[in-house]
This record gives sequence, structure tokens and C-alpha cells, in this order.
Amino acid sequence: MPPSAKTIREDLARAKAAYAKNDDLRTLQLLLSALRAFVTLRPTGPDRITIEGLLRESLANLVKLERVKPLLPHGLPYVKGQEKQLYAALVPVTRAVEEAINREDLESKRERKLRIDHAIIKGTRLLSEGNLLEAQRNFRAAVEDYVDEKGLFPLIASRLIDAGHFKASLEYTRRAIEESPDNPRAYDFLLTAAGKADVWPDAKRILADARPKIGDLPLLCQALALVEARLDDWNAADAAAAKALEGDARLEDARKVRTLAQKHLSSQQAG
Repeated sequence: MPPSAKTIREDLARAKAAYAKNDDLRTLQLLLSALRAFVTLRPTGPDRITIEGLLRESLANLVKLERVKPLLPHGLPYVKGQEKQLYAALVPVTRAVEEAINREDLESKRERKLRIDHAIIKGTRLLSEGNLLEAQRNFRAAVEDYVDEKGLFPLIASRLIDAGHFKASLEYTRRAIEESPDNPRAYDFLLTAAGKADVWPDAKRILADARPKIGDLPLLCQALALVEARLDDWNAADAAAAKALEGDARLEDARKVRTLAQKHLSSQQAG
């Protein structure tokens, strides 16, 4: 969209809203956008008067922001006719604020990952000592810090399964399927836990709950077919296996379930 008096006013209004949210970088970016358009357009008449008033207000607000204040200790007053110089002065300030935010984000990410690592290590040690309650507290603390570490849920599930706490692992296999539905290990852990704890209805519920969120993924449908077979629901097992093979004809477990299901259904019809 080409710059206009309207787009400049809109940018300055958004800058004011960003300032109210203490969003330093967004405030600077919008102010730069408004100044760049101002220099290009050179508005006149009432539009110029209105925009100049908004620029004065934006610059006065800008130097109150925590990250900006040290970079402009003497402020940055609006001087009529000096918009190009103001723009040039704000470019390095914007770059410095962006770099500072990136450093803060990186440090925050490192700290968060360290907290997750420490919680997993402590939880695993407590499991080895037979203290499931405290281990779970640490595992759940790790989950609270989760952002995008998709391997976290299969990892915790595997720790609990290895320690023999099959039913306790289900909450993590559920999240593993939801967060990484293309990861075959998530379904393997679910089927292992369900088999060891004999909680096939729980496994079916987990897959049924995940299905609307992630769709008819072949791995999910294959796992569901295996679960339905364990529950002796051969119609459902056959349907789930067919859906799995429709998406991926290479899924051997789905093929085996379908063959077995059709034998059961044929014998029922014959009987």
C-alpha cells in the first residue's frame, strides 16, 4: 500500500498502542515506518499538522521505554523539517533494541532448557529410588517449561515405562502423540504401556481424543486398529486399519490387523 496521511496516522496510532503494552521494538518499528512515509509523502495542510502532533507524542513516549531510555538519555525531541534526521537517528536505536531482545530471548531459552534438564535428571534419579510422587513433581515441572522440545514427552514416558510405571506414563504418551503425531515412538510407548498395565480402554480414549486434533494420520489409525483388536471390536479394528493403509500402504501392523479382522468378521457372518 502506498504511503498516505491515513497510513501514517494509523502507524502512529499503532505505535501508541505498542507503547501502552511496553513493546519497545514494535513502538520503534512503527515510528520508523511513519517517519519513512512522512519523508516520502511530505504531507501538507491539516494532515501535516495532525501528524506532527502525533509524532511529538510518539517521541515523548518513546524515551520512557526501558530499553530505549539508556540509548537516548537526552531524549529525542521532534524538530519540524528534521524528519529525515530523526529517522536516521532511530535506525541504530531500533537495531540495538532488537539485538538486546534477541540476547534476552536466547538467555531465557538457555535457562528454560537448563531447568527442564535438571528436572528430568532429578525425576529420573527419584524414580530409581522408588519415589514416584516426587519424580512426577519434577517431570511435571519440566512440562510446565515446555515450549517446543517435542522429544520431552516421549523421554518422560520412556523413563516411567522403564521403571515399570506404565499407567503413570500415559499422560506423557498422550502429549507425545498430540505434539509429535508423526513420531512412531509415541504410539509404541502407548501400546507398550497399555499392554503392560492392561488399560486398553484408556489407550483407545487417548487416541480418540487426539484424532480430532491431528486428523486421520496413518500411524494414529494403525495404533487405533491395534487397540480395537485388543478390545475385540473387529469392525472398528478393520475400519481403522483400512484408514491407516489408505494413508500409507506400507504399514505392516495395519495390514496384519485388517487380515485378522476380516477373518473374524467372516467367521461371525458364517456362524
